[in-house]
Amino acid sequence: MTTPAPTTGGGALAAPSSRPAGLPALPAPRAALTTGRLHAAAAVRIGFGVLWAVDAVFKWLPGFLHGQTLGDELGKAETVRTPVFHQWLQLWHAVGTSSPGTFALVTAVIESLIALGLLLGAFSNLVFLGSAVFSFGIWSGAEGFHLPWKQGMTDLGPSVGYLFASLALYYAFAGSTWSLDTRLRPALGRLGRLCAPPA
Repeated sequence: MTTPAPTTGGGALAAPSSRPAGLPALPAPRAALTTGRLHAAAAVRIGFGVLWAVDAVFKWLPGFLHGQTLGDELGKAETVRTPVFHQWLQLWHAVGTSSPGTFALVTAVIESLIALGLLLGAFSNLVFLGSAVFSFGIWSGAEGFHLPWKQGMTDLGPSVGYLFASLALYYAFAGSTWSLDTRLRPALGRLGRLCAPPA
């Protein structure tokens, strides 16, 4: 006598398992994300956007915008003597001080665009990855990797935290709800991948 295959809650026949008996079932390729989790991720995204907006406001102040503070902010090469890091910091100092006003303006514009993208949920994938790269640039340039590492240090600098926060929001699909991406993605065709996937 043949034993009937077990049925699922909907009454459909379950697919036969190809795994040997006794082994645990493999997890689904992508865990289901509940609406509550997506909304929580979106709320964190918006809060992160507020932080970026505050940063951007500081960049539009005259002292930074006119390039008056760049010499100090990009001057970590004087205190970091490790060869590769020293050359890297010298490069950023040279780039920033060659045209301080332009460098400051570009920085202010980029931070403003990141803030808007996070607050509005527009082009979320591009904004999350772009802010991670930009945060690494700040951490490795202006913050100089927070070098030299010495006794009494309490952290590695704020921008490295921004880097990982941006990546975490990307992997949490934080632009999938409460965002303009829900309207932008279908309208952009192939460029829709710049936006977060739909919830």
